[in-house]
Amino acid sequence: MQKLVLTLLLVLITPNAYAADTGGSAPAPAPAATPTPTAKYEVVTPAATPMPSAPTKNLTTDLTAIRSLIASKNFSSALASLKIADRNYPNNADINNLLGYSARNLKQNKAAATYYTKALRINPNHLGALEYQGELFMVTKKISAAKSNLAKLKRLCGVNCEEYLDLKKAIGNN
Repeated sequence: MQKLVLTLLLVLITPNAYAADTGGSAPAPAPAATPTPTAKYEVVTPAATPMPSAPTKNLTTDLTAIRSLIASKNFSSALASLKIADRNYPNNADINNLLGYSARNLKQNKAAATYYTKALRINPNHLGALEYQGELFMVTKKISAAKSNLAKLKRLCGVNCEEYLDLKKAIGNN
């Protein structure tokens, strides 16, 4: 019984060195030293209880959510989310490529062209942007520009990569 009382007493009076971070920028304090047990009584230090952390937003999670909007053909919501992502992660080729794709699917060809150009300025070898820009070129009757993108895709990833094959199919016999 004395052992239980002593343990409870220590739990109540020992400061919790494992308290959850409250969001401050200071490092967490070092754990308190464990008291040395005496010969007569065993001292038990409470174990830290893991605290669930709030889900963090980052580029990967944002793009995953946006890609699911695109997969469900919800291009308006995807475009709105991508514009926010573009502000949060400026100069990102993937975001600009998806902005172009969403805009193109909403028949906003001029905006799509701008986004693809920006994606390719950020990363001139972005396979997705080269494919989608080439598909936009076909819609806007710029066949030679689409063929130029196809040739660049062939140099970058060969004739068996998905982007090359998709653009080749879009160009067809033109």
